[in-house]
Amino acid sequence: MIKSLIKRVLGWFRRANASRKGSAAYWTVHMVANDDFQTAEESLSHFHWRNAQYPGYIELMPVSGQNDKVVLDYGCGPGNDLVGFSEFSDPSKLYAVDVSQTALETAKRRLALHEQEAEFIQIDESVNEIPVPSESIDYIHTSGVLHHCANLEAVLEEFHRILKPDGEVAVMVYNYDSIWLHLYVAYIWQLDLGKYTNLPVLEAFRRSTDGENCPVSHCYAPSQFLEICGNSGFGGDFTGSSISLKELKCLERRFDAIRDKRLPSVHRDFLCNLRFDDRNIPLHDGSVAGIGACYSLRKINS
Repeated sequence: MIKSLIKRVLGWFRRANASRKGSAAYWTVHMVANDDFQTAEESLSHFHWRNAQYPGYIELMPVSGQNDKVVLDYGCGPGNDLVGFSEFSDPSKLYAVDVSQTALETAKRRLALHEQEAEFIQIDESVNEIPVPSESIDYIHTSGVLHHCANLEAVLEEFHRILKPDGEVAVMVYNYDSIWLHLYVAYIWQLDLGKYTNLPVLEAFRRSTDGENCPVSHCYAPSQFLEICGNSGFGGDFTGSSISLKELKCLERRFDAIRDKRLPSVHRDFLCNLRFDDRNIPLHDGSVAGIGACYSLRKINS
């Protein structure tokens, strides 16, 4: 028990120190889903398990249908979606891009289990340049990454440069209109557990998603995110949201939150106005009220 506590404390200090050095250092220490798979079967089983933790995700961010396309996974991490593209599409070329060399090495080992290849590229987070030719990519897939970028506009401009005129960008970013923000952070974290009560809710949100020392973690309402993309030459659609099992579990606290007079009205109104589909999934303005907001973007100007 003491060894476990020491390990957790040392891990916290490593992540805190890495956070001060920027995203590349942080995501090297805090790598998502870094299992040591021994076989392709274990790796693929994890792919399916991880997607099951976010109902609706894989339908909104599919890894199928990209046969004979040049595909770039931006922020590939340890390679979960690279496995998906390898197993369920047959791209003519697959690029794997990340700020963390450790993540890229992990992804390369995992992809080798599936007897698949990709070109692995480490980028500098301060520059955001992707060393591929202009208008050479058919499909950019970026899942759970852009909300961690310190300079989102620079990343989008680079996407615009490398994407073919008829190409597509599939994006998942954190959703403001979510159970995560309005119930888990605003009520359970800040009011019930008393965590970060002195911080604005968006700053508390940053600490709630990928470790409390995560250097950058934004969330966006769909109209806000599409406006940002439009300023970089993209048109597109909000295609819907996936919801985490954690959010679904939190719903049992919904009425406690609504009854609490301390809860700001913006969160109470959100929770009061939820509707539920036939699967008992919460909806906000007709869309799933989950943390994973997904978008399909295309160039509107060259």
